[in-house]
Amino acid sequence: MTTKPTERIVVFVTPAQKLAISKTADDLGVSVSELMRRAVLNFNATSEQIKAAGIVDRLRAPKAPDPLDVALRSVAAKAAAREAREAANANRRAALTPIAPGLSTAEPIHPADAEPAGEDASLTGDGRAGH
Repeated sequence: MTTKPTERIVVFVTPAQKLAISKTADDLGVSVSELMRRAVLNFNATSEQIKAAGIVDRLRAPKAPDPLDVALRSVAAKAAAREAREAANANRRAALTPIAPGLSTAEPIHPADAEPAGEDASLTGDGRAGH
């Protein structure tokens, strides 16, 4: 004497899993419910296999960012931004600093270089012949 199944178990699966389960049930000529009942009744996994499957699932799960790593990255980004801002401000201040009258930012001219080059001029420019 068999009793007719009356209890329901809801199992969430992906659309791909549902398609695979439905196709398998159709291929075997049974309903999805019957396929699931048979699969569960024939499932003989040991507790170690179940634990291993749980570990694999946890390893595959997406990980939340490490709070310490997030904080350190934030501090580093703020420090880099502050250094860049300070360097830009220093460059701006240097560009706005007035130059005293009579002074130039060009390199000074050596008095020997200011004289017109004559026949006695040195090719190196370090010194003049006859001086």
